[in-house]
Amino acid sequence: MVLRSFASFFYKLIPQFRLYGHGGDEAMLILLLTAFIADAAALGGRGSKTALNLVAGRTSDAHALHGVDPVTIWCSPDNPQVAIKTAQFVRVADGKKFKATLSTNKKNATLTIAKPTIVDAGEYTCELETQHGPIRHQIYVYARPVALINIEHFTVKDDNEFHLEGPGLSVEKGHNINITCPVTGYPPPIVKWTKDGAPLELGANVELSKTTIQITNAEYKDGGKYSCEAINEYSANAKTSRLLLVIEKMLNVKSEMAWLLPLAVILVMLILLGLIIFFCELRKRKQSKSARYVAAE
Repeated sequence: MVLRSFASFFYKLIPQFRLYGHGGDEAMLILLLTAFIADAAALGGRGSKTALNLVAGRTSDAHALHGVDPVTIWCSPDNPQVAIKTAQFVRVADGKKFKATLSTNKKNATLTIAKPTIVDAGEYTCELETQHGPIRHQIYVYARPVALINIEHFTVKDDNEFHLEGPGLSVEKGHNINITCPVTGYPPPIVKWTKDGAPLELGANVELSKTTIQITNAEYKDGGKYSCEAINEYSANAKTSRLLLVIEKMLNVKSEMAWLLPLAVILVMLILLGLIIFFCELRKRKQSKSARYVAAE
C-alpha cells in the first residue's frame, strides 16, 4: 500500500516536470520508476496451511512422535504471470533450510516431508526469487497438543490416546511442590487447570506460573485430582480444528508425622523378630537340657 502511494506520488510529478521545462528523459525516468515500484508493490505470495495427522498423544526429544501421513507444503506468487527462479523453505524455529521443488511451469514451489514428526510442526518462510524480485510468504504446519515424556511417564486412560494419567504425587504438609503440564503443539496450546472437576482456584499458597501450578506450604485441602487441559485451534485444508489433550495427576498431602508410621512398623517387626529369636533359643536350650538329662540316666 505504501509503495503504491509512492508510485502515485511520482506519477503526479510528471506534469510538473513538463510545466517547468524539463525534458522527456526526466518524465520517462519517473515513468520507469513508477512502473518498477508498482510492480514491486504487486509482488506477493500465497501458500498452504496443513496439519500433521497424529494418532498418539505422547512424544519425547529422544523419540519424536511421527505423523501417519506425508506432509506437503507449497507456495507460489499470487500473480500467475510471475515465474520462480529459485525457491527454498526455512523452518523458523531453528533456521533449517529445505530446498523446494519447482513445478514444470515455474509457478509453484513444493516440499514433501515423507516421514514428518512433531518437530516438523511450526512456521516456515517460503523464499522465492523471481525476475521481478524476491517474495517472502509464511507457511504453517499445525499439530494438535501432545504430552512431552522426557521426564515424566504417562499412561493412556479409558483407551483414549489423548487422555493421559500421570504418576501419583505426594508432599508433606507444610512443604512445597510443583505440578507441571508438559505439552507441545502448534500453535502453542492454551493450558487450563481443574481440581476435582472444578476450575482451579488460586490463592495465597497456590499460584500459576505459565503452565505449572506452584503450591507452597501445602495443606490437606490441596490434595486431590489435578487435570491439565491443553487446547489449540487452527484452520487447515478448509477445515477448522479445536483439539484437546487432558493430563490427570493425583496429589496426596501427607502428615508431617507420616514418617512415624513406617518407623513404627519397622520397630514392631524388629521386636517380633527379637521375640522369635529369643523363644527359639529358649526352646533350643530346653531341648539340649532334656537331652543331657536323658543321657545321664
